[in-house]
Parts: sequence; C-alpha cells; structure tokens
Amino acid sequence: MADRFRVIAVCNQKGGVGKTTTTINLGGALAAQGWRVLLADLDPQGHLTQALKIPMANTPPATLAGALTGVYTGDPAALIVLHEAAYGSMGVIPNGLDMFTVGRELDKLRAREGRLARVLEPLAGLFDYCLLDCPPALDVLTDNALNAADGVLIPIQAEDSSLHAVRLLWAQIEALEADLRADRLLELLGLVVSMLERGPGGQAKSLVGRTVLQAFEELPPDRHGRTLRVVATIPRATMLTEAWRYGQTAGEYAPGSEHAAEYAALAKELAK
Repeated sequence: MADRFRVIAVCNQKGGVGKTTTTINLGGALAAQGWRVLLADLDPQGHLTQALKIPMANTPPATLAGALTGVYTGDPAALIVLHEAAYGSMGVIPNGLDMFTVGRELDKLRAREGRLARVLEPLAGLFDYCLLDCPPALDVLTDNALNAADGVLIPIQAEDSSLHAVRLLWAQIEALEADLRADRLLELLGLVVSMLERGPGGQAKSLVGRTVLQAFEELPPDRHGRTLRVVATIPRATMLTEAWRYGQTAGEYAPGSEHAAEYAALAKELAK
C-alpha cells in the first residue's frame, strides 16, 4: 500500500444523519480492501464505541479526553482497541465518560483546536486512514476534527433541515481555515445520503427528497472553487440496524447487500 496517513472527518452538526453508521461502514470497507484503518470516537455520546461493542475507556487519564487535555502524555497507540472482523481488524480509539466534560476543559487551554492533531501525529506510521466520528455540534471537538483532517465527508438526509445544516458547517469550515489553516484547505470529499427512501429508478421517493438533493447539487462553489457533490446514496434498511446490534459492519453482516456495495464503492473512490 502507498505510504499515507489520511485523516477524514465524518461531520455534520445535525444529529441522526448517519455519521456513526458512515464512519463504521466506510472504515470496514477500507479495511476489507487492505488499508490499515483507525476510527476515533469524538462524540461524547459514544455511539461508535457502543455500536462496535467496545468497552468504554474507563482508566483515566489514559483516555482520548485525557490525551486531548494533556492529562495523559503517554503513547496514543496505547489508547487503541482492536475491532476484529472476518476481513481483518480496525483500530478504534473508544469513548469514555470523561468526554462529556472535555469540551469545557479544552476551552480553558491554549491552542485548543490543535489538540487532536497532536494526538494523531504519532500514529501516522501505523495506519493509512483515520476516520473521525464527530459530535453533532459546531463546538471545539468539531473544530479539532476539522483542523486535524485532510478532508471532510458529510452525511446528510434528503430533507430541508440537512440543507441548512450543511450551509452552517460549510461556513464553519471556511472560518476555521481562515484562522488556522489558510495554507492547507480541507478537501470537501462529498455528501453521503443516508437512510434514503427510494422510489422508481433508485431516486428519492418523495418530492421533498428529490428537490432537496437537487438543491445540494446546485450549491454554488465557495470562494476557493470547491463544490459539494453526492458521492454515495445509502437506502434505508433494517439490515444496518441489525448489524449495529451485533457490532458488525454492513460488509460483515450482509456482504452481498447493496449497502455493503455502496460503502465499498465509496471506499474505492476515496482511496484513488
């Protein structure tokens, strides 16, 4: 494999749009294709940790929150737990209860938006990809994810509120770049439409869904010429909920499903 360490923030401040599902299943697809994958659970609610049936980190200060605040100064690799799967394994930095207060602690610190980047830096030689499951908020943890990332992937639903949320996130990205990374702009990797109710021809079933997706495609470029496009469409299915129950990815639970195929295609596109 190529010598790389690519950090991708899976981000949308709107809750319930499929951030964790996207992170887990894209990570599983990348791992199945031979890449060394790390997942980091930045959401204080810990959905990724729970979904993969990984015990929450409960040995402070050796937690992600401890590493972010500088209370833990040990090797970040010691925070990683392996999720074993039929196709291999993924590394996971799990959540802990101390993540509920880490935002307040970070706000007291200098250079608070660069903390995650420093935690991830020593792991560059161990993994090819790091996927960041971001919290549903435009807060300091999201700023850390965006500052540490090379690119951002945005899960959405085909509804009006997602359009508003993406506009807010886009504004935050531009503000953070202006303050912290004007010389290294984020790559806007695209939109992943989650839980889509499909109709004839695989299109959105409802008029609202069709018009919202059209509005996303018609968003004008930002001042740097970057555009957003839909890169994957994941239909609604109980299978994904069942896979979550058993701590598995779509590729593990239902390898022949169209959902597994969609995530595999997205992984191949991102790995080009």
